[in-house]
Amino acid sequence: MNYEEMLKAQESSAAQGEQTPLGSLFRKQDDRKFRCMLELRADLSDSLVFCESLRRDQKLTLGINDPHQMHYELHEDSGGIYELELEMGSYQTLSQLLNANPAVVAQKGFKFQTVDALMTFVEQLHGQGVYHLCFAPSTVFMRKSDNAPMLMCHGSSFLKMKDASLLYKGFESYVAPEVLAGGEIDQRSDIYALGRFVEYLLGSTDMPMEYKKIVKKATAEDPSARYSTVSEMREALSRHHGTKRAVLTLLTVLVIVGLLVWAYFDLVPEADTIEFVDNNGLVTKPDPFSVEYEYEEDNSGLDNDFNDPTVAYFLDSLDMAELDDEDDEMPLDSAQASQRAEAVFIKRFTRQAQTMLSNLYSTEQIGGSEAQFVTKSQDVIEELMDYAKELGEQAGLPADVASAQALRIISRLQAQLMEKVDAEEE
Repeated sequence: MNYEEMLKAQESSAAQGEQTPLGSLFRKQDDRKFRCMLELRADLSDSLVFCESLRRDQKLTLGINDPHQMHYELHEDSGGIYELELEMGSYQTLSQLLNANPAVVAQKGFKFQTVDALMTFVEQLHGQGVYHLCFAPSTVFMRKSDNAPMLMCHGSSFLKMKDASLLYKGFESYVAPEVLAGGEIDQRSDIYALGRFVEYLLGSTDMPMEYKKIVKKATAEDPSARYSTVSEMREALSRHHGTKRAVLTLLTVLVIVGLLVWAYFDLVPEADTIEFVDNNGLVTKPDPFSVEYEYEEDNSGLDNDFNDPTVAYFLDSLDMAELDDEDDEMPLDSAQASQRAEAVFIKRFTRQAQTMLSNLYSTEQIGGSEAQFVTKSQDVIEELMDYAKELGEQAGLPADVASAQALRIISRLQAQLMEKVDAEEE
C-alpha cells in the first residue's frame, strides 16, 4: 500500500465518524491535510432557532482566548448551516483517546489533572455567565501534546430552543434533569454534568469510596442538594485526593519505622540475664526486655519486683528529683543500673502509650474522617515520642535506646488496638 492509498484508507475509516450531541465528528483530507469536521444532525440544522443559536455560540467562543477553548467555523449554503470546521491542531476526543490507549488513565495524575483543568476553565466560563451543560466524553477534546481538555459549543447558547432535550438526544445521562426539562439553569447544572464526567473517567465500579460520595452529591436530582459552586466541588476532590496521599505517606512512614525497629533489635546483641544469689540458692530474674514480661501492681501502685531499696533509687530518679551525692554512692553496678532504668522506662512509657492510643483507636475515631484520623495519629505519635525523649533523659537512657523502645511499644499497641476495633466492628 502506497502513501496515497494509506491516506485514503485512514480517511475512509475516520469518515465513519463519532457521534456527538450536535452530529457526527469526522476527519477529511483537504490539500493533503486532514481537517476535523462536524456534520450537523439534519433535525437540528433544519431548525432556524438552532442555527441562530449556533451563530451566537461561534461568535461567543471566538472571544474566549483560552487554550481550553476549541474554536470553529460555520459551513453553510442556501439550505443553511450543514457542518462545522474545527480549528487546526492535533487533538482527539476523550472517548477516542481511551479507545486507542486505555492505559493512559493509569498514568500518574492523568485523571485528577484532567478534571481539575476542566473545572478551572468552567469556573472562568461561569464568571462570564456561560454554562457548558454537557461533558459527554465525545464532546471533550484532548490535545495530543499534553492531554489538556478542550471544549467547543456551550449549552447556554442554545437556551432559546423550545425543546432542550432535542439538543442532547442520546446523551441525556450527561445532562442535568432541569436542563432537559427546560427549567432554570445555573452553576449547579454544570456541577451535575461534571459529576457525570468524573463518574465516567474514574469508572463507576472501581471508583474510590470518597469519590463516590462526591459524585453522589454532585449528581443529586435536587439542584439544592448539590455543591453550590464548582470551586466547592473542586476543593472536595482536592481534599480527598490529598487525604489519600497523606494516608499512603503515613503507611510508608510506619513501614520505615518498623524496618528500623527490626534492624535495631536484629543488630543489637541481647543483654545478659542478671542472676541474684540468696540464702536459698540461685534465683534467675525474668528478662524485663521480653514482650512476655508483665508488670504486676501491688497496693502501693509500684512493681512487686521493684520493692527493694536499689530499685526505689531508680523510681525516685524518674520523679524529677535531683540526684544527690549519697544516691550516687548506692552499691549498684552499671549493668544493673542500665537494665533497671530501661525496665522502668518501658513500664511507664507503656502506661502512657496505652492511655493515649486507646483514646485514638476507638470505633468513633476510626469511623470518622480519614483526614482527621491521620492528623490525630501524627499528633499522638509526636507527643509520645516527646514523652519518650523526656522520660529517657530522666532515666539516663541513651536517646537511641529510648526512641527504639518507644517505637516498639507503639507498634505493638497499635496492632493490638486495631485487632480490638476490628473485633468490635464484626
